[in-house]
Amino acid sequence: MRAKHTLTALAVLTMTMYGTAYAQTGTPGTAAPAASTADGASQGTSADQQQSSQMLASELIGMPVRNGTGDKAENIGKITDLVLDRGEKTVNVLIGVGGFLGIGTKDVGVPLDKVQFNPGAKTAVVDMSKEQLQEAPAYVTLEDKKAKETQAAQPRPAPAPMGAPAAPGGGTGTTQ
Repeated sequence: MRAKHTLTALAVLTMTMYGTAYAQTGTPGTAAPAASTADGASQGTSADQQQSSQMLASELIGMPVRNGTGDKAENIGKITDLVLDRGEKTVNVLIGVGGFLGIGTKDVGVPLDKVQFNPGAKTAVVDMSKEQLQEAPAYVTLEDKKAKETQAAQPRPAPAPMGAPAAPGGGTGTTQ
């Protein structure tokens, strides 16, 4: 489900990171030509190219996150997703930490203003240690909450009485 939203998240991140605003001009039912602003943002109905001051969300997803920029900086995770608010502004960057080869990894939310992007080095930098991120609580998405609620609502089979042999195949032990 997250992959479906990556492209939208990238577009919104690009708009919010650089404070650009998109507005449609012209009368209803007519298309206005796209005009570029000083920072290269389109003010019309479409944009025709990426500007040097912009990043694509696809460049961010999977980007390694480091705890500094010096020689002693270590990789502490990877960007797994972006969180947008109702105003379509990016508010959090989800960083996958822990685990091995993607197994056992948990996502930790870090506010966007605490993440510095270095497009030249293709890395992001946060002022946190690997241990701090691993000890932080896992980020819970609405999808995660719904799955947990659905699982909790599922009826559980009654446990077998103590000392009674378990029925083969998970049945009740009666035959017909």
